[in-house]
Amino acid sequence: MDNFLDYLIKKSDIKNNEYFNYRKSAQRPAVKRSYNKITEPEAESYVVFDFETTGMNADLNRIIEIGAVKIVDGETVGSFNSLIDPQQYITNTITGITHITNSMVKGKPTIGDILPKFCSFIEGLPLVAHNAPFDMGFLLCSCAREGICIDNPVIDTLYLSRKYNKECEKHSLAYLTDYFNISLKNAHRAYFDALATSKLYKIIQQKYYSLNY
Repeated sequence: MDNFLDYLIKKSDIKNNEYFNYRKSAQRPAVKRSYNKITEPEAESYVVFDFETTGMNADLNRIIEIGAVKIVDGETVGSFNSLIDPQQYITNTITGITHITNSMVKGKPTIGDILPKFCSFIEGLPLVAHNAPFDMGFLLCSCAREGICIDNPVIDTLYLSRKYNKECEKHSLAYLTDYFNISLKNAHRAYFDALATSKLYKIIQQKYYSLNY
């Protein structure tokens, strides 16, 4: 059955690059995806976060895992880590990347249960993510569905790496963690990606300060 569903997904990807899900597509008002971007790594208090999802399209796909690390005045003070029942099929392709299966999320809290807790965790702190447009797209779409408004400023370590790590050939998290010898256990699991991103942010921050102060 899984192989058949993956076949259908591949066929649909050819047409519209969207992952199959059980919900019938409907015309919805466009979700505002803009946010306040911080373009320099000067924040000393922030939340680094990462999502794993059922696909790449924030309108159609859903979050299956949230991982986050809270830093205040340069010190780690808390973490957030939860699997989420997306109420949507997780394909073999996504499981192959994330190692998250349908059975793992069955019975877990839904995004409606988790999102208020996550928003309470992040408070009004700046949010840090690697390739922030992807994660913020899912966060803003999820918040819109749940009637939640957030306006946290956002720092993108992918943008900052391209700006300050000119010596790097690539700027993927996998490449950068290897280049800077950052431990990344269980890659593509949200908490571990967030933890690695927090270390990457501090490396970029140190380089920024050495250049400007």
